[in-house]
Amino acid sequence: MLMKFTVFCLVVAGVLLVGSLAGAQEVLYDNFDGKTLDVTKWYGNSDTGSGMVTLETSRLMKNETLLKSKALSLSTRTYVRDDSNSGTSTAHNGIVFADGSSIKTIVATVLVKKIQLPECSSNVVEPFDTYVRARIGGAFFNTGPRTEDSYLNDVYAWIGVGRTVPTEDPPDTLHVYAKVTHCTNASCGTTTPIGSDDPQDLGTVKLNKKVKLRITWDPDNDQFIFQKGNAAEVHIGYAGYGFSDTSAPGASNGGTKRLQIQNILPNCTDEPRLFGYIDASFDNIKVTY
Repeated sequence: MLMKFTVFCLVVAGVLLVGSLAGAQEVLYDNFDGKTLDVTKWYGNSDTGSGMVTLETSRLMKNETLLKSKALSLSTRTYVRDDSNSGTSTAHNGIVFADGSSIKTIVATVLVKKIQLPECSSNVVEPFDTYVRARIGGAFFNTGPRTEDSYLNDVYAWIGVGRTVPTEDPPDTLHVYAKVTHCTNASCGTTTPIGSDDPQDLGTVKLNKKVKLRITWDPDNDQFIFQKGNAAEVHIGYAGYGFSDTSAPGASNGGTKRLQIQNILPNCTDEPRLFGYIDASFDNIKVTY
């Protein structure tokens, strides 16, 4: 009788384990093979900081030779704010998951094809203050108190590939970075870092070379997991911060989880007016719930 009970328990445990693993399997969300972006899956999202000018921007699906498939192509050229030599400003272009409230993992194949960063002679900024990148991520939970349609107290995590200045890297070398922050105002314009102050470096990738990026929220272990390709996972934990992670994010659409390109540029009065530029593609978007 004891042996039968033991076997029964092992079988039940095995079934539960298989069920748990199956529930965590990555499923294809979008590979952008339709004629147009799917309105049931995405919302458009773009913004240009005050004083900046975006004259060239695009968001479309097209055949991508380097990926050998159809993909989402994003590009933007943003001119810096030219009435100041202090601080930086930000512009972005991308798409947001229509409902990201249950998403725990985002996976994407990302290809950065062109990138240009300005360096201002009269506004020498710190590393990561000038940064052009393609990234995935969003808000995953709120530490409370929660405000609807606000990032206040949301925990925001991202992984991206791009380039920052100053740098001694060759012109065709990009880095994959990951970061987790706690938003301290409604726009998440002010944040408190979780882990290190600067983004964590996950290694390099060459311009015009695709890279698979993954971000996973692991609430059972109070951490986020990041991965570049098949490289070792990088974990950023928040157990020591005293956060409750049981509330949904306040940001819209279940955390404004997104695929995005972003220009973070120095305000600068140099002539001719400086600009940042990025052209990147995203494909094979997978998620877990």
